[in-house]
Amino acid sequence: MLPEHNILFKGVNEYDCRRMYTCFNMEVKKFREGSCISDYSTKGDKLGIILKGSADVVRYDVNGVRTIIETLGEQGIFGEYFTYPSSGRNYIEVVAGKDCEILYVRRSELLKRCENACSCHSRVVENMLELMTEKAVSLSERVEVLSQRTIEGKLISFLQITEDKTAEGKTPQIPFSTTVLSDYLCVNRSALQREIAKLKKSGVLTISKRKFRLKLNSENEFDI
Repeated sequence: MLPEHNILFKGVNEYDCRRMYTCFNMEVKKFREGSCISDYSTKGDKLGIILKGSADVVRYDVNGVRTIIETLGEQGIFGEYFTYPSSGRNYIEVVAGKDCEILYVRRSELLKRCENACSCHSRVVENMLELMTEKAVSLSERVEVLSQRTIEGKLISFLQITEDKTAEGKTPQIPFSTTVLSDYLCVNRSALQREIAKLKKSGVLTISKRKFRLKLNSENEFDI
């Protein structure tokens, strides 16, 4: 994938992208599925942008309990600039969900003053601010899901947000397995499976190979 196809360089032509690629000392690395891409145990200045594949931002607490903070697909961006740093109470890492190709660029390179006052540099900074806004929206959605008091509420809230983001004419799809979904919702996997089975039996949820349909109406009563 060429740099100009990346969301960070939206609106920048191919020539300027390739020039900035050298100027910013960017590099591309590949990771196998399940491998650790990076962690936040030490301070770092690099931003990672997923060119191919997918990754999960995972948090482990002092008891080893795993929580998925965020799932990233192609064009997803990660780094300390976009998440909470690790502390003595938790450990955060980015794990490859599928084989990944990651573009790395240093934040300091992006934010430094351009000696030539290049318009393309200003555009990249604007794109960075847009990405920060999108991250804020994503965080708000995460809070919306986790603030629900029941497993049923968390699941329905998550499915509704996923459905709203799905392009018109396409069937919404859960982006990960039941195990990963339970980690994302911070609930027990077996309990989540029971809730899914209950919703399927009641006709509220139709699901096949992660593709789903919700059939909610005024008669449905959910604590969400």
